[in-house]
Amino acid sequence: MKAIPLVIVLGVVLSPRCDAQSTLHDALFTRSSDLTSSTEPTLQQDTQPIHFKSVTLAVVLSALVPGTGELYAGNFESGKYNLMAEAAIWITYAAFYTHANWVRQDARLFATEHASANFSSKNDQFDVDMGNYLSVDDYNQEKLRERDNSALYTDPSFYWKWDSDADRSDFKSARIRSDEIYQNAKFTLAAAVVNRIFSAFAAGRATAAYNRKVLFEGVWNLDVHPTSTVTFGDGIAVDVTYEF
Repeated sequence: MKAIPLVIVLGVVLSPRCDAQSTLHDALFTRSSDLTSSTEPTLQQDTQPIHFKSVTLAVVLSALVPGTGELYAGNFESGKYNLMAEAAIWITYAAFYTHANWVRQDARLFATEHASANFSSKNDQFDVDMGNYLSVDDYNQEKLRERDNSALYTDPSFYWKWDSDADRSDFKSARIRSDEIYQNAKFTLAAAVVNRIFSAFAAGRATAAYNRKVLFEGVWNLDVHPTSTVTFGDGIAVDVTYEF
């Protein structure tokens, strides 16, 4: 806390030749012992140290959990919307992801029943290939024509053969639908990143505003006490300080 003293000295020049001034002198200061023993006329306000808040901490908090930085800065009125948006984003993500899993699992169950497929330890490319070819033989013949031997399915666990082309088409549509829903889930994650950036920026501004408010809403203190100077003689000094 810094104190800026402003000293105002109200001097009363006392002269033995001036009866009026002597009378004023006697009225204000009868004896030096009275001045030391009596309570000085003071008007002073006790203050507590004021601590500024960290802008960096506010930004980090909102980057981790949107809205918490604003709460730290004392401006949760706006931060609560970022927190609610964050909750909504993750609920939406969970809904999309769960739905996509359901659609994919249904499609694989359908393929197991109508193409004798085994999806254990298979990646997504296997689903794509099943949706594009009636059987594993058709797929392998195509890869041989393309001289892409590395893409051949030689393991018996990769066998499939659709009952009909309509079944293959239905499976392919379901797989594509599942991929689209997964993509929507990824978009919600992008929204979560944007929400964090916005909240962190707002938290930084709110904390800076809080610190400016603390700075400019410092406390003025007034202290009035007797004084004696060579130039002005005996008088009253008024000390004005600003604490922030």
